[in-house]
Amino acid sequence: MLRRMTLKDPEARKWANEKQLSVVFSVILTKSIERYGLGKLKEARERNFQSLLPPGDGREEDLRVLADIAMQLLGPPQMTEAESAQAGFQALLARGAIAAPTRTVRSQAPVREPPPLFAAQLGSPGDRMGKMMPKFQAPLPGAPTSGANEPDKPFTDFPTLFDDTICAYTEKILSIFRISQPSRGLRLPFLLAPEFGVAYREVLNKFVLPQMRQTRHMQTLAHSYNWAEVGGEKIIEIMQGSEVNNPILHNWDARWASFRGAKAPKGKKAPPQKPEDNPWPLFREDATRSNYEPPNEDNLILLQDLIRFEADVMAKCWRELSQLYTQEFAPSGRMDQAREGAFRDGLMKWTSKLPDYVGEHLAMRAHFEFERLDGTWMRRLLANFGRTDSERRRNAPFLTEFVLQLSD
Repeated sequence: MLRRMTLKDPEARKWANEKQLSVVFSVILTKSIERYGLGKLKEARERNFQSLLPPGDGREEDLRVLADIAMQLLGPPQMTEAESAQAGFQALLARGAIAAPTRTVRSQAPVREPPPLFAAQLGSPGDRMGKMMPKFQAPLPGAPTSGANEPDKPFTDFPTLFDDTICAYTEKILSIFRISQPSRGLRLPFLLAPEFGVAYREVLNKFVLPQMRQTRHMQTLAHSYNWAEVGGEKIIEIMQGSEVNNPILHNWDARWASFRGAKAPKGKKAPPQKPEDNPWPLFREDATRSNYEPPNEDNLILLQDLIRFEADVMAKCWRELSQLYTQEFAPSGRMDQAREGAFRDGLMKWTSKLPDYVGEHLAMRAHFEFERLDGTWMRRLLANFGRTDSERRRNAPFLTEFVLQLSD
């Protein structure tokens, strides 16, 4: 009802056009329906959404909006066998008799991504964690792999288990940001660069993890469990638990905070950082060799929050975005065609759900992975992050700098 009133209100049109208002209400309605419950939404769709429609005029447009949101959250409605046969028969009748076409060589249609998995399908948190995070070290880019599941490394000691588990989890997160296509000469943000994962692991092993393990809280943790039995999953469980009195997060944050340079007293030069508290030269050297934008002190929060990102949620996000792109830009048939703007709306929806900076980085990765998202499309996307340049730079700083490099 609020959406109807706003779209009809002349005052509302003074600060936003219909397209912008539709994007706003699409996000609001999507969040409301998620709280309403996917099971109830499925039942409402089977009854043509009658229980969700407000009275009055505009029900056709409301039906269209609800159908679009249901398509994003539930996928296409399942037809019964009789309905499927009837639909196929009607399609044949509508087509009519046509001459047999000359034989042509057709390229194979792209493989469609599976529909996005929701929490109920992913299983319990422990199951999801086990699927998304190996117990020990994940292979780095370019490292040889057998293609099969490697057997778990035998337990040796807590320091090895702890370091390998943290490094493997952060590598899983970085792999979701990393591009697999050529950079086309663009200077990438560090999270997108394939080489950045190697430098980040080196910083962890040299500047972060050994110092963490020397603290009293971590030494107590080392003797609190039979680590040969519980394995690395217990480390991830503790890490993703409460922020209060969390020994891993507390010492992790303290270690990254030590990399911030001391402020100079008035009229004096700032004291130099200790070598053991200064990973920035390592990042800068690697970025120079590999042509990406190195992280600096302004990016400390993003660097230390990588272990707070939920790997299963981000993987689900990327699967859904891949599916929306295929449905909008490369559908396998008319029945699979998504409406114009479905991919953009899905990206903005996830941007509002995920932590700061994550959505804009996934948008930049999509520019390289999906060929239809050219420079013009990316500039239009950036406009969704604010009405002025300063607002867009504040809400999406990485995407703003990236778009300035793009041509049409």
